[in-house]
Amino acid sequence: MAYNSNHHQPYTPYYSHNEGLEEFDVRADFDVKGPRWSEVHGNGLYNPGMGTGGGNVRSSTTGLGVLRGDRNSSYGPVSEHIPPLGHTYSQDTRKSLASREELVSVPVLGPEWKKTELHDLSRRGKSGIKAEKRKRAWLEWTRDQRGLCGVRWLTRKVIVGAAFLFCVALGVTLYFVIPRAPNFEFYDEQPFTVDNNTISFSRTPTNFSFSGNLNLWADASSSYVPVHFTHLEASLYDEATNKKIATGDWGNHVMQHKAEQAVILPVTFAYSAINTSDTTWNDWYNACGHIWPGTTRSDLKLKLLLKMSIVGLTKKPQTSALISGIACPFELSADSV
Repeated sequence: MAYNSNHHQPYTPYYSHNEGLEEFDVRADFDVKGPRWSEVHGNGLYNPGMGTGGGNVRSSTTGLGVLRGDRNSSYGPVSEHIPPLGHTYSQDTRKSLASREELVSVPVLGPEWKKTELHDLSRRGKSGIKAEKRKRAWLEWTRDQRGLCGVRWLTRKVIVGAAFLFCVALGVTLYFVIPRAPNFEFYDEQPFTVDNNTISFSRTPTNFSFSGNLNLWADASSSYVPVHFTHLEASLYDEATNKKIATGDWGNHVMQHKAEQAVILPVTFAYSAINTSDTTWNDWYNACGHIWPGTTRSDLKLKLLLKMSIVGLTKKPQTSALISGIACPFELSADSV
């Protein structure tokens, strides 16, 4: 069965026969002057009397329509409202409504934005607000008015006291766990030994060289933890001329805490000069030369400088030791030089 547009249309309060033919005017509808407002009350009920052109209907804030003869009127007394079908106003209600005038339902504009409000919505304004909150929180914390990180008892006094106790505990702990550099000195009975197979003295070119060991005594009684050496570098000088004559390295070794032990440090003696008039070369040649009948050899005076690399210490401690009156541990042959 085909649909007939002229067939009976169900009545609705918002339906108009001419609505499909008329062009919808948004502005007229907003100003309560459209065709729909001329046929329907504000409460959505149909008014038969409006079809004769007797007047128009205005919307009200209470949802009631007003029948007006003047189409240019923007508002009318509430007392002229036509109540909905099946409803009558009481006398008190009519007096209450008559004491007010009905205004056209127009949206109320909000207040204008202030410059300060616009600034607070910007990125710089939000950053400033956050900075002000942080500053206020810091001042309150310094005055013991609030706790740190929202914890009430984490006041400034509590944190200062806890930090002080932590520093004390840390200092005591470090005092016992940080290793201490041991003390070194020469072993008096035999300060150093020489490998006779490596001895070499020469006048041209002027030099001498040989291998040997420094005999030292180490004292680690001041350390509460073992002392772990990664390097123990030795430099030996002639005390009279302050010229370096030997170098060596003990390497990777560990000394027990509160211990004293002998340290045999391998070194290599090597020195060269321009000619035989060099003081250092002559001192060692006279101290280690061949012992002729009726001759006396001179003694040696040595200065030892030790540079220690210890696990647990950022710096490299250094220590030195002096020894004099040392007899050369070997004798050159009569025809050596």
